[in-house]
Amino acid sequence: MLNRMSLQLLRQWVDKVFTNPFPVPSMPDSLTAALKAAEEGKIKLNPPIEPQGYFRGRLDYDKERCIGCKLCIRVCPANAIEFLEEEKKIQIHVDRCCFCAQCTEICPVKCLSMSKEYLISSYDRKAQIVRDSGPTKKKEEDIVVESAVKYEVDEEKCIGCTKCARNCPVNAISGELKKPHVIDKEKCVGCGKCAELCPKDAIHQVEVAAQAAKAAPEEK
Repeated sequence: MLNRMSLQLLRQWVDKVFTNPFPVPSMPDSLTAALKAAEEGKIKLNPPIEPQGYFRGRLDYDKERCIGCKLCIRVCPANAIEFLEEEKKIQIHVDRCCFCAQCTEICPVKCLSMSKEYLISSYDRKAQIVRDSGPTKKKEEDIVVESAVKYEVDEEKCIGCTKCARNCPVNAISGELKKPHVIDKEKCVGCGKCAELCPKDAIHQVEVAAQAAKAAPEEK
């Protein structure tokens, strides 16, 4: 009687896959000997297949664009992102990264993106730390959304403690001490740090029409 596993094994035996055949009848008896023969030019190794379309490779990080909101750190399931307190920036430990791309999706200023670089093995752990990749090359249409989350202050609850204004990474909040504060929605990037720190829960989300974010120009 055929079950699901038997059907899958049969499909793998019959179907032609686009990489190496499975099972592998051409597997060498000694991998070390095969690599040595390839080095001497006696045999030829097939090159790896280039990634097609969207690919989750090593993270690219535009340090200059980063505002230090820590949203990427909050969603990272692998603790691969470290906050540098002195610089108010981050660095990514690629050796911990699970390439889930959650950080790239939540970043309000799109300073993180997944590259197509997949040959990233190294004996040097410091080489596995991404500190700055330069301007990201994402196309503008890739980062435009129909709506965006912003924040606003409830004037009746606000006590004017200035905590939100002092911690806003883009200086979008203004107001005097002990008076209700105001959030400039044009500057707000929706990171939510103000709402997280507010002692009176006086800051809440609002959804507004989003403007197209300007990406770095692509290199020719």
